[in-house]
Amino acid sequence: MKKAISAQNTRLYLENPNAAPLATGLLESASLSAPAYVVFDDASKLANGVPIYVSGSEWLSLDNQEWIIQDLDIDAKTAALYGSDTSKETGTWGPGATYQVNAFADVCAHAYAINQNPATTIDTTTLCDSEKTFLVGFQDPGTLTFDFYLNPTDPDYLALNDAYKDGQERMFEVIYRNGAVRTLPVIVQSINETGGVDQAVHGAATLKITGEAILTQPSAAATPAYSLSVGITPLSGAAPLHVTMNLTEQNGASGKFEIDWGDGTTKETLTASNTTTHNYQDAGDFTAKVAPYVNGVPSTTTSSGPAVTVS
Repeated sequence: MKKAISAQNTRLYLENPNAAPLATGLLESASLSAPAYVVFDDASKLANGVPIYVSGSEWLSLDNQEWIIQDLDIDAKTAALYGSDTSKETGTWGPGATYQVNAFADVCAHAYAINQNPATTIDTTTLCDSEKTFLVGFQDPGTLTFDFYLNPTDPDYLALNDAYKDGQERMFEVIYRNGAVRTLPVIVQSINETGGVDQAVHGAATLKITGEAILTQPSAAATPAYSLSVGITPLSGAAPLHVTMNLTEQNGASGKFEIDWGDGTTKETLTASNTTTHNYQDAGDFTAKVAPYVNGVPSTTTSSGPAVTVS
């Protein structure tokens, strides 16, 4: 574990269900699987790691709960709901199924810590044992603490204070600068405030983690598609016409090509070069086609060169 990322630009957000939701919409269907994949009417405002509240699906395994989105495909409008299991559902998907993304308050901390406490140890030693024996008990999800600069009129601070007052569970998001998201269910336990001469008013909060911390990896960047352009010179002349072909590759390299010159001659296999020549012996219009090799096999997708006219 020698790789590291800077903590700078890490953002911390506390769910604020009292504010207007960030997004709402319909859920058109869901798969019978673990995890369940759902289809949204519109996924443009969603992102991996975002919690959504599901209702109206008429499936008890999903309704009235928050689920973390993973494997989001915005074009297909689908996503997996982490930890869900709909494989035993037998009812019909509800036509009024909806989702909601609650607003989040920006904590904007200058330092934070996630403290995972060790699992309890149960001593099971008896007089019959020759040495101590133990069992491992329940794990304690621990606490999350962060420090921040306090302005008592800041709406985000007021949202944090409301969370402390009502003691209700909320989602907390840590969004890292590389796009990874850690989502934790928390209850705000305490908020402290300090100040002094030549100091900004300083706040500190302790949040009890109440369940599993879910880490959502950033979406892989789309790999640019391989492309091949075919250049031929000259494009016209009297037979026999001697032409030169230049192949230009982008976003990859095949290193081997199958060339159909379009005049009925035997296909040419070109290796270790992106340039070759050919003689058109007869008059006519000819279009060369080039297929790059993929894993040793000619590709079914070919690139055509410009038409060559032989007089």
